[in-house]
Amino acid sequence: MKTILKVVILLFCITAFSQEQKVDYKQLNNALVKATYYFANNSAIVEREGFFNEEGKLQGTWISYDIQGNKTVIANYKDGKKDGVWTYFKKDKINIVTYKENIIINVEEKALVLN
Repeated sequence: MKTILKVVILLFCITAFSQEQKVDYKQLNNALVKATYYFANNSAIVEREGFFNEEGKLQGTWISYDIQGNKTVIANYKDGKKDGVWTYFKKDKINIVTYKENIIINVEEKALVLN
C-alpha cells in the first residue's frame, strides 16, 4: 500500500508541472492504478487513460484520444516497456506495430475503408 501511495504522489508531482492538466487516479486493486488524463485546455475531454502497476510503471492497455474523442492510439505496456500490439489510427490508414520488450517485431499498414 505504501508503494501505491508513493506512486500516486509521484504522479501527482509530475503532473503538477504540466499545463494545468487534470488527472484522475483510481486505485483498482493492490497492483493497479487507473490514470485518466484530460486535455489541458478542456478538462472535460479525456486525452489518454491507462494503468500503472505497483512500481509506478506503465502497465496494460493505454488509449489516447483526439480532442473530438476519436481514438488515436491503442498501446500496450508490460512493466513500463512497450509490449504487444500498438494500433495508430490515421485519417485514411491504420498502422499496427508489434513490440516485444521495447523492440519492434513487426509493422503493418492497412488502408482504412469507410462504408
